[in-house]
Amino acid sequence: MNSFVRSLWQDVRFGLRILAKSPGFTATAVLTLALGIGANTAVFTVVYGVLLRPLPFPQPDRIVQLAETYKDQTGEMSLTATELRRLGSFSSPFQYVSGITEVGYNLAVGNTAVHIQGMPAGADCFRVLGVAPEIGRDFVAADDAGEGQHVAIVTYNLWQHYLAADPNPIGKPILLNGEPFTVIGVMPRSFATVGQSGAPDSSAPDVWTPLALVAKTMGSGENIDVLARLKPGVTRAELAANNALIIQDFRRENPEDFPEGRRIDFIPYQRMIGMDVRVYLFVLLGAIGFVLLIACANVANLLLARGGLRGREIAVRISLGASPRRIVRLLLVESMLVAIAGGALGLLIASLGMDSLLALAPVDLPRAADIHLDAAAFAFAFLVALLTGALFGTAPALDATRVNLTDSLKEGVGRSSASPIRTRLRKMLVVGEFAVSLVLLTGAGLMIATFSRLLHTDPGFNPHPVLSMQFWMVGSRYNSTEQVENFNHALIARLESTPGVEAAGVVSAGLPLQRGGNNGIKLIGSSDTEWHSVDYREITPGYFRTMGISLRDGRSFTDADTGAAARVTIVNESFARQFFPQKSAIGEHIALGGKDSAEIVGVVRDVKSYLDQPAPPTTFIPAAQASFGTSQLFEGWFPRTVAVRVATSAAGQSIDPLNLTRAVRDAFTEVDPLIPVGSTRSMEQVLSRSLALRNFMRMLLSAFAILALLLAAIGIYGVISYAVTQRTREIGVRMALGATPSGMLSLILAESLRLIFFGVLVGVAAAFALTRMLASMLYGVTSTDPVIFVSVTLLLTVIALVACLIPARRAMRIDPMVALRHE
Repeated sequence: MNSFVRSLWQDVRFGLRILAKSPGFTATAVLTLALGIGANTAVFTVVYGVLLRPLPFPQPDRIVQLAETYKDQTGEMSLTATELRRLGSFSSPFQYVSGITEVGYNLAVGNTAVHIQGMPAGADCFRVLGVAPEIGRDFVAADDAGEGQHVAIVTYNLWQHYLAADPNPIGKPILLNGEPFTVIGVMPRSFATVGQSGAPDSSAPDVWTPLALVAKTMGSGENIDVLARLKPGVTRAELAANNALIIQDFRRENPEDFPEGRRIDFIPYQRMIGMDVRVYLFVLLGAIGFVLLIACANVANLLLARGGLRGREIAVRISLGASPRRIVRLLLVESMLVAIAGGALGLLIASLGMDSLLALAPVDLPRAADIHLDAAAFAFAFLVALLTGALFGTAPALDATRVNLTDSLKEGVGRSSASPIRTRLRKMLVVGEFAVSLVLLTGAGLMIATFSRLLHTDPGFNPHPVLSMQFWMVGSRYNSTEQVENFNHALIARLESTPGVEAAGVVSAGLPLQRGGNNGIKLIGSSDTEWHSVDYREITPGYFRTMGISLRDGRSFTDADTGAAARVTIVNESFARQFFPQKSAIGEHIALGGKDSAEIVGVVRDVKSYLDQPAPPTTFIPAAQASFGTSQLFEGWFPRTVAVRVATSAAGQSIDPLNLTRAVRDAFTEVDPLIPVGSTRSMEQVLSRSLALRNFMRMLLSAFAILALLLAAIGIYGVISYAVTQRTREIGVRMALGATPSGMLSLILAESLRLIFFGVLVGVAAAFALTRMLASMLYGVTSTDPVIFVSVTLLLTVIALVACLIPARRAMRIDPMVALRHE
């Protein structure tokens, strides 16, 4: 063992000396690998932080979440309170089961109010997570029984900032939505819930309250998520059998909600987090892995070329008794040294680039706080360095042992002819580089085309220039629809009198390009007696004008549509097409949310909730005619929003809507300083945020593709340049026998075109297979779009030919007499 260690240490010292004698080669190889390893480490850090980092709870592998799979799509599944109670009879594999949901609360703080995020939760919620309050007690069954008790558990941060770090907070009252709640516990400072989907405007909860308080208001909306902690030792088979019993029971009770093909599963909570971005992140990790493969191919080519120059040295070593195994180990040690140096520099590159990478990431990326370089990233970089060292070093090391001792010892110092095996291997590496680059460029092209089409997709409204500001009225002194409408009138009047404001309107239950509220409708006087779920918005009369949503038929709302007037509604084109395909919707009546019928008085153009999806059927009702209870219910999930359209300047130029932020806040203060306001964004920012994930993919895939293209071009140039050097004497003989410079150019380019042709064949086949993984991310373009495939192939071919042209032109200028003296 000691002799092996000494021998290995000798190889390391020799390898360091050899690398130090070739600083150009060493720097090129290390930098090439550092770029690949650094980029891979940075992307891995994002993937690990979002998807793979263990949850900050005891035994997190035992925490599962209810999910459903339908039509090959898996996602979180929410239940009604009734279904949640029914689920309790199937709890044999579970130690604890709890329902949770999200609502917003207005917390009274002195003479003002702040909006905080709340999480109504079942009695066993914290036992599912395995965490207990640091101060006070956990929920008990009595807290969540019947109508529920007005008790609350708060975060350490809320206790510090809004309860003044009261040393005895237990038993003290706080006002949530105007109702007194008794504080029973304070969570530890280190406790943090984990973001689930990164949905817009969501945040970690500040307070937990009993689920029973809101369970009845959930109705059939199915808004209760389910978490459970498995009993120790429960097997996957036992869990699957329990899931089968659950779906059988649910299907028997509600066959229309659980058709054949819909499956219920309890999936590890770790897997459920970031489900919407999982495919995107793994595609990025695979793409940057391809870049590393190209970097490895380039370094392998460098080593093959260098091996040719070291043929005499290797022959001497073998002649003096060195075994082929010792030669391979010596050369592999050199490769490992290069790889480890590349890994160390790559870690530095990853560290320097993480801030830039996170700046490009969507603001609602789940678990963004868990993305940072740590021991896992260091271990990943070290492992990748070792694997790449073995990957790019093995073939050149094995090739070096195949030297012809007689020929190598006869050749001049530092020169050896290229063996056929080495030549074929170098060409195969170049073909592989070309193919991988084509795959990456195709993927980037598809994402660029998708992003371009989304940018040019009509969202159904005019976002330029409109300012939006969130606010909440729940729990305030406004406890009727009439009082809320008086506030709306006063706020809009104040805003429309502000210089620079053209129009203003208020919307409840969701802005465009965001997930919004839904409600049930039933057609009146139709053979269709079923209730249908459609999107729902409450708006003031100026909302359509403010948002630039055009009227297609009928009329818009007016100030005459008050609570005392006949109930009216406006629907979008999608609603009219679905429910009144053969006639005009104007004058038809629908029952909305179980209330009296409302007459459809207008049809507006479709406004999208998601740019890549058709607009859902939507109903709009006047805010003055809204049910106060329904408004409060929706305000628990969605903030109210005031939208302000900015007037153009006298010169006809648009003013930045964000310049009016202070004026809009002042308007709230003048009307009622106790109303809490939230984030302020221009509608351009809302539009940009809706595209953030695809823009992230577009930018990173484009960057990876450019890097791959650069490395591939360098690799092709290196191979052709080396081939010209090796064939210097042959070229000289050919030219001495009458070959023309143009003939030599054609000869070299013909060889290059053969490599490019095989690279295209392999690359197109691989791209057809691999770009199917992008299908769910594309919009307006297919994963096999012929225009993109042809364009990418032509671009890469041109760049490869340019890389080949430089050594080919050098071959044209070879002097026959100099070439014949070359050997």
